[in-house]
Amino acid sequence: MDAIEVINLVKSFKEKNRLIKAVDNISFSVKKGEIFGLLGPNGAGKTTTLNILNGLVSKDSGEIRILGVDPEQNEQNWEYIKNKINVSTAYYSLSEQLTIKQNLKVYAMLYNVKNVQEKIDKLLKMFELKELENRKVVQLSSGEKTRVALCKGFLNEPEVLFLDECTVGLDPDIAEKTRKIIKEYQQKNGTTIIFTSHYMYEVEELCDRIAFMKNGKIIKIDTAKNFKKLIKKTSIELTIKENYPAFLKILKEKKIDILSTGTNTIIFEVSSSTDQLYKLMNIIFKAGVKISDMHMNKPTLEDIFIQFARRKQKKSKMSEGK
Repeated sequence: MDAIEVINLVKSFKEKNRLIKAVDNISFSVKKGEIFGLLGPNGAGKTTTLNILNGLVSKDSGEIRILGVDPEQNEQNWEYIKNKINVSTAYYSLSEQLTIKQNLKVYAMLYNVKNVQEKIDKLLKMFELKELENRKVVQLSSGEKTRVALCKGFLNEPEVLFLDECTVGLDPDIAEKTRKIIKEYQQKNGTTIIFTSHYMYEVEELCDRIAFMKNGKIIKIDTAKNFKKLIKKTSIELTIKENYPAFLKILKEKKIDILSTGTNTIIFEVSSSTDQLYKLMNIIFKAGVKISDMHMNKPTLEDIFIQFARRKQKKSKMSEGK
């Protein structure tokens, strides 16, 4: 049984007398114990999808099941589900006039958490907030607020956890520790996580599979490794010590795409398959070209994100022209 099932989900909003489909007939499933990423540009429908799944927004049509239960069948189902899920997001406000500890105690009561003080102390230490526990939220930095929201997300040891832009505002050190906490917690507890972020490196690090959304639709679901295979070219930057003209001549003869040239540097593209590069380097060495430095820039998840996003922009401009 999958932890989450979404079938033909639709949600529209009215904006300036227009009906906009924020979520446009999407279907996907998330396995138990999987970290599932939702990627896409702003307005793609990621947060709306999460808000439907955690009960904050009602759907227009379609079906959802969480832990095998249809939460919208009756009120008892929603109560059952809400005790087994939690959310951490950069978009929800904490009560600014309450302290960190007071905020967490309120949420602990809502989630019927047992051993409240013990649980809160553990989470505050985990996210390095223990010394700030009596500080009001209004006095916190954005990164500290983000960490409090993460503490809130883990309070009831949820079976399903929604993490929506949950690392916004964190400095690199805390962000790295947070990713480690999320991964270790998930592995220890078998928690199912849906994760959204605009930081591609952390999506790649954490997520087992990724769904890319744009214009309310899911374009493709796959692993980060397979997504990166969609880009067939790798860029190479070489610094030439001797015989630069000979090297340039070889590239032109082999019809290699040259991206830029400098006094003794050159950036060019080859197939992501290593065969072309090995053959090219063999020819270069035989021609007496000497290299002092080399950088290989393989396709990244960010490249894929940009490719999908720009493809959308081009299409929308074309349709506007019509």
